[in-house]
Amino acid sequence: MSSRASEERTLLAGTAANVLGLVAGVAAVFGIQILLGRTLLPGAFGLVTVAVQAAFVASAGSRFGMDMAAVRVVAIGRGARAADHLRSLVERCALVALGASALVAVLLAATSPLFGQYGRVVALAAVSLPFLAVANVYLGATRGLGQMRQTLYVFWIGQPLVWIAVAGAAIAAGGRTDAVILAYDASWLVAAFAARALWRREARPFGGRPATREEVRAALRYGLPRAPAALLAQSVFWADLWVLAAFEHGTPLDAYAAAARVSQVLLLFLTSLNLVFSPFAADLHARGERQRLDELFKRSTRWALAATLPLLIVLFVAADDVLHAFSARFETGEEALRILLVGQAANVATGSVGFILIMAGFTGLDLIDNLVGTALLVALAAALTAAFGIEGTAAAAALSIAALNTVRLVQVRRRIGVQPYERAYVRLVLPTGASALAAIGAHAALSEQAWWISLAATSVCGVAVYAALLPLALPATERAALAAPVGRIARRLRLAAFQ
Repeated sequence: MSSRASEERTLLAGTAANVLGLVAGVAAVFGIQILLGRTLLPGAFGLVTVAVQAAFVASAGSRFGMDMAAVRVVAIGRGARAADHLRSLVERCALVALGASALVAVLLAATSPLFGQYGRVVALAAVSLPFLAVANVYLGATRGLGQMRQTLYVFWIGQPLVWIAVAGAAIAAGGRTDAVILAYDASWLVAAFAARALWRREARPFGGRPATREEVRAALRYGLPRAPAALLAQSVFWADLWVLAAFEHGTPLDAYAAAARVSQVLLLFLTSLNLVFSPFAADLHARGERQRLDELFKRSTRWALAATLPLLIVLFVAADDVLHAFSARFETGEEALRILLVGQAANVATGSVGFILIMAGFTGLDLIDNLVGTALLVALAAALTAAFGIEGTAAAAALSIAALNTVRLVQVRRRIGVQPYERAYVRLVLPTGASALAAIGAHAALSEQAWWISLAATSVCGVAVYAALLPLALPATERAALAAPVGRIARRLRLAAFQ
């Protein structure tokens, strides 16, 4: 097998494995959200969402960029066959992240009164910051080795399942908002220990040479601009919710919090792809293989978009049913959800532009991008929310995400010489159009039925039509590659049926 075919197979296999794990993770996340939406008092769901997202965003900056530094140095060291110092270097990255995040946690808790009615829950959620930071550094290191399963088991599946289990037990025992957030903290403590154990197991074959002072300094120089950039990158996704919280409370805030969560499901395939693609980007750029990087960028972006389109269609068409799953009162966020979906679709369509900039070492440029994107989001959200309510907030978020990713497309083209588009994208029009028509027809026909019946029928019709026509939209080589595993599965099913 050629190295190119091997890289593409690794990329596809890793992405497929990630998708399966992420589906389980998304199901767990929705499980906790449905549990909270149906058991907590009105307004509490939005309260918990604001608190844990404030902690999650703060943790992104408090890692000091050591999570992405771990991905990059391990990927480059592995590609150059110079891994004898990686155990020591990753441990130092984790210590830096632990110290920085502990300091940020103390500052966040101390300033929590500034959050007004959210102060208490934000202070409780701040406890999770050091655990979040450490878990992400060790998981980043294992991704640098080209291994995705640790991130799936710990980050996407394990932590949400632990949270839902502990929170469910706490609610059953009479606990409310505070107990749910403390359960969140506990879930990240478990995740941190698990991530460290998994990295240490994979790093056993490496040499024990201590990282030099210059190697540590290089990681710190790379991470320094990543700290505020990562904080701002998370703010691009959640600042709209915080702005809305200054205007709305109760059901409107709850409905928007649910809509924002649902819209980010569109990032399922892009996120899974980014986790696999980022080590490739770091390694190929370091070795100067720009043409190969460009080829992988084009194909990976098209694959992510092709996998996302049926999900976009179902969520857009059945937005009312999706939000009803949380609570009937959340249906007020139906139009906001559709607007948010458009913004996230633009995000998916531009692929891994942000990750390519970061893995190529343009962390300063990434910082500027996120600063401008956050400022644009806050300004638009403040103006449009005051004028149009939650639909205005959603429009601000969609416009900001689209503008930021468009700028990054230009930067990646000019600075690195790669871009994600090719003629094969045009072929996706047929399955997309047919799927949309099928989903709209099913949803209209069952609009008077229970929400779960309507949602199930819309999903089945939309996805089935898309899946049936997708092979026609693939190049011949990809169609043959897809037919092989599908044929194996079909043969196994036939054998099982006759046994």
